Amino acid sequence: MKSVLLLCIAALVAGGCTTRGGDRGVTGDASTADGSTGDATTPPPPTPRVPPASISGTVWAPGNAPGMVPVGHEIPVSGAIVRLTTTAPEAIPGNAYCERCVDVSGVHAVAESDGTFTINGILPGDYWLSVQKGQFRIDTQVTLAEAEDRTIPDARSTLPSNNDPSSGRWVPRIAVASGTFDDIQDVLGKMSIGTVDASGNYEMTDSSASIDFYSNGGTEFSRMSGSLTDLVSDLDRMSQYHIIFIPCAGSANTDALEDQQNLRNIRDYVAMGGKLYVTDWSGEWMDNVFPSQITLQDENHDTPAAAYNAEANTWNTALFGDANGSLYSSNNAEVTDENLFDWLNGQTGPSADDPDSIITFDASHFDVVDNWNTIVATTPTQVGFDEEGLPLIDSPKAYVIGGHGTETPKLPLTVTFEPAGCGRVLYSTYHTTDEPHAGLVPQERILLYLIMEIGVCIEAPILI
Repeated sequence: MKSVLLLCIAALVAGGCTTRGGDRGVTGDASTADGSTGDATTPPPPTPRVPPASISGTVWAPGNAPGMVPVGHEIPVSGAIVRLTTTAPEAIPGNAYCERCVDVSGVHAVAESDGTFTINGILPGDYWLSVQKGQFRIDTQVTLAEAEDRTIPDARSTLPSNNDPSSGRWVPRIAVASGTFDDIQDVLGKMSIGTVDASGNYEMTDSSASIDFYSNGGTEFSRMSGSLTDLVSDLDRMSQYHIIFIPCAGSANTDALEDQQNLRNIRDYVAMGGKLYVTDWSGEWMDNVFPSQITLQDENHDTPAAAYNAEANTWNTALFGDANGSLYSSNNAEVTDENLFDWLNGQTGPSADDPDSIITFDASHFDVVDNWNTIVATTPTQVGFDEEGLPLIDSPKAYVIGGHGTETPKLPLTVTFEPAGCGRVLYSTYHTTDEPHAGLVPQERILLYLIMEIGVCIEAPILI
């Protein structure tokens, strides 16, 4: 996930960025404004400098800003781009799309791990203020006076929970296959995409409009969009979603994985820029389609790389594993991604093994409960060619590792990889949320972080 950011504070002051070389002296005569000639070594009168303005603030996660949760349980957003533009930002596409990383021009800042940001040296005037992480974005208008030091109120820097482009609010379109064992929707409810009751169970509200639910053996809500089989058999329907969640479930729709076209649809959805997030026993929806990058515990659970014929784009379904591993907890989990570590470490919230107990999180040592599969290896895989025609290798990235209980070696628990195209696949060995409870435990906060993180731009390969 490489994002190239170019901070160009002078853009709005000088009309763009320039690169200064060595001495660029002017020789001979130079024309003045009235057409006469003058001494080229005499500089023009200086332009009066306008005292610049500045802004600062904190980017907060949807539904988790001050006043939305108990004091001390607020959740900031790391790595959000805060940008000022003189024209309204372009709309975020309402479907899966390919977003290549490009330079971010103009006046902007990137939020620190605690969500804070500061932009100095701003030419006073009228601007659009855009705060964005992945497909979450809020746009508001702001007028800055000379020498003003503006603190942006939380209402303008909290990422939204409902999709309303007419009021400058954007959230990703999400499909959730309602699983039997992992109620991922409870985390979405705690982001105010919908809501949760006093026990922590998801409830549909008007803000649930960004989510469509598909049956997969779990909770049936008042508004369902069909079955998971219906979804994966229709690529046009899949393409309507930025993210598709397939949390832990039984075998309610796994027969759909015997259909070659359904397998191609899932692969094509990711290639066009879709994000696929799968957990533990639903791992076959990841491993059968993309069998090369992740190796699960044994031949009954794992689908070997040989199951996929890249040249023919077909699968040997007789080799498919079921991804149904055994239960364990990891009592020595640690975050291995530097940005996620800095973000999670020191936050306060409920403990995973005792949600009634409030603790300060240690990102180097915490509990991850309800693991139901084991990743024994990740494999760098050729996914295409770069712009020079050289093989492009994708190396799966582990965000969290841990052992069985306190055993070592520690193995990957949460992994993301980037197949050919523009999308991402993310797999976790554990239930994100197993029992309803108040607040967000560490593994749920990691999901919140990754929902936004997997939506950021990608250095997309050229397809084979």
